[in-house]
Amino acid sequence: MNILYHPLKCSGCAQEFAFPSKARAYTDLPHAAGRSTTHFSQMLLLPVWCHQCEGPSWAERIPAAREFALAAGLRRMPGRARHEGIADDLLDLDDADFAWLYQHLAERHAPPFCLECGSTRIAPIDTTQRDTGVLHEARWDSPILFLGFSIGSGGLRTGRGLYTDRFHDATGQIAWTRMHASEYFYCLSTVVEVRHDDPFHAVLTSIIRLIANGCSERAIAALAPLVDAQVPAALGLLGALHVLGEGVAHSGTAAAPLLGSAKALGDACAAHNLASLYATGAPGVAQDIPRARQLFGDALAMGGQYEPDDVYAQDNYASMTGYFYRPA
Repeated sequence: MNILYHPLKCSGCAQEFAFPSKARAYTDLPHAAGRSTTHFSQMLLLPVWCHQCEGPSWAERIPAAREFALAAGLRRMPGRARHEGIADDLLDLDDADFAWLYQHLAERHAPPFCLECGSTRIAPIDTTQRDTGVLHEARWDSPILFLGFSIGSGGLRTGRGLYTDRFHDATGQIAWTRMHASEYFYCLSTVVEVRHDDPFHAVLTSIIRLIANGCSERAIAALAPLVDAQVPAALGLLGALHVLGEGVAHSGTAAAPLLGSAKALGDACAAHNLASLYATGAPGVAQDIPRARQLFGDALAMGGQYEPDDVYAQDNYASMTGYFYRPA
């Protein structure tokens, strides 16, 4: 059960609104082509109201080149002097993240967009003011009020929960998503990706969004006709859901053939998830390290790299243990 905190409220109808997941980062995976210079970088975020989503969302904060230059000068100052009286998220980054963001964002001129749906019909939300300046169009333009973020901005979560980490490329587009299902002492994890050139990209990304927002029944219903049509990414996504036990049985027996079929049809993400399944084992699937190593090689050759190089170099994939296997 998730008890979410809703920091926005309509003054006319008392409807409350929650921000989507904030766990977002940049990375050059899965298109790093086996390079060892792969990097994950924190994303700077702006709270916005998205008129397409009809609710709060996040957009990239893209600092101007002048902001980067000023922050670089302040970062060279010793100790805490750089922070005296200054609130700047560029000063809170580690050196590697700052360098990556400067390299990829300093000269970007693309307008910010909603990171949920891609729309540019967004309005910034000033979280220092109660009145956001945003109007609830569905309720006769009643003002939307900001109530304040809770500690951690995530609300209270109890019992089983599904969490998503979303990874973006340097243009801000979603590259892939890691989903975690956790409950008490176990954590299951899998990755999902829909290539931008996939003819079913729009519907599959909307299905992933439904899953991330806790609407698994609707997602599985929407997924069914694509699975029946043997769409590779849909087969892989259903296999991933069986790995997580999200809306379907947590079953390696069910996941393996779905992932195998998707891999055979060219889905690199499914190849990676199948390799991970054998790296750790799952109900109905025994751990098989040699097979996992072979499958990771296949996934990498297909462009399915979702971990830094050193993960694949392990002797027994110990760092993955516990992420795919849940005792019965």
